[in-house]
Amino acid sequence: MGSRFGPEHAKALTRALKCILATLRVACVAFVICLPLTVLSTTLDAAEEAEQSLEKARKAIAARSFDQAELQLERVLMLVPEHAEARVILASLMAQLGRLETALLLLQSLIDDPRTEDDYRQRLRGIYALIAQAPRLASSTQMPDAMASDPDKRGYWRGEIGLGHSSNPLARTAASELPLTIADSVINLPLSDRPIRGNQIQASIARLGPDQGFDLNLTSVSLSGGQIGHAAAGRVSAWGAIAGPLYWQAQAQQSLDDQRRYTFGLSLAEGRNRLTLAAFREPTRGETGQFLRYEHRVLPLAGGLWSAGIERGHHTEQTPDYLRASITGEYNLGKQRFLVVNWGYQGDLSGYNPLLENNSRRWLETRSVAFERHFVLGTQKVVVLRALANERRSNLTIFSFRDLGLQVSLLATWL
Repeated sequence: MGSRFGPEHAKALTRALKCILATLRVACVAFVICLPLTVLSTTLDAAEEAEQSLEKARKAIAARSFDQAELQLERVLMLVPEHAEARVILASLMAQLGRLETALLLLQSLIDDPRTEDDYRQRLRGIYALIAQAPRLASSTQMPDAMASDPDKRGYWRGEIGLGHSSNPLARTAASELPLTIADSVINLPLSDRPIRGNQIQASIARLGPDQGFDLNLTSVSLSGGQIGHAAAGRVSAWGAIAGPLYWQAQAQQSLDDQRRYTFGLSLAEGRNRLTLAAFREPTRGETGQFLRYEHRVLPLAGGLWSAGIERGHHTEQTPDYLRASITGEYNLGKQRFLVVNWGYQGDLSGYNPLLENNSRRWLETRSVAFERHFVLGTQKVVVLRALANERRSNLTIFSFRDLGLQVSLLATWL
């Protein structure tokens, strides 16, 4: 019995198979061609949507709708995780909202990214240092909104003027006698200078930027309580970027007791670490010298943001060399309330004076606490109420003092 499929059926089947294979081939080619176009279209849609969200974030920041701005910026990074501009703006926004740790991590991620251009990396280091040096100044009442909405801004101005009253503005000791060691005997010398209350006027102006800046502070004290007297102090500081993490810095200052000091040095700032080597001159005391200082800033600890430093100083004339350490903590208590605590210690490496405590090595321990309450008056203007308490203890009586004070100041920032 012959087969059911003759030559004609075999040819028809062959043609059908060839047709199917050709169709599949065309479909595969079409898929290969269309897939990149589809992916590209999706990518373009994501990039376009990210830019739209970024624009919404800028408008939200301008309207001070920070929660909405944060949501839009997070959406940008969800769509385009490598969006550098969004990360910078979000970092500035986090700083404004008091979330310094998040802000610094965002900036550090860009600094460490090898794709970041060198000049832009330098600016990011400057912004990082700007936030790390003064966490309270990054709050929403003090940093201009445009610094967050436009990362290309080169800096901003900050001005402050204030009035205050202090129980001991000249930092005089409360002791009535000064013990002197003469010929193996102790003589108590009466002290006529006693702590005196005084009224203070303070003013400051600063230009703060990621690449350079300066800061001018002036203080005037008028003694009260029947005393006639006046004292003035001032300090001007300037700094600027040299290359990479290297900065120069200079400072000139005069204290309330008319002591002058001039300093110039170099700083290496990387992340939260800063190393400074500087030379100084003190013309009123006929002294010169150098110091080496290391600082670690913005360390989250015990609910606050802490900074610590250690310094080794050398004098070329008669003043003893010293070691100095300091710790500062800032607490954001919410509702524009801040608590700042500070502890410092200095130990001389040789005797201070043969007449004082038998030429003992001097040590100084300083403690201070300040409470601030900020009241927003308008865009980038705030009234600051500040209560302060300072104390310094020493094995040499003349260097010990206590001081309590109240201050009210108007602070403003602008571009």
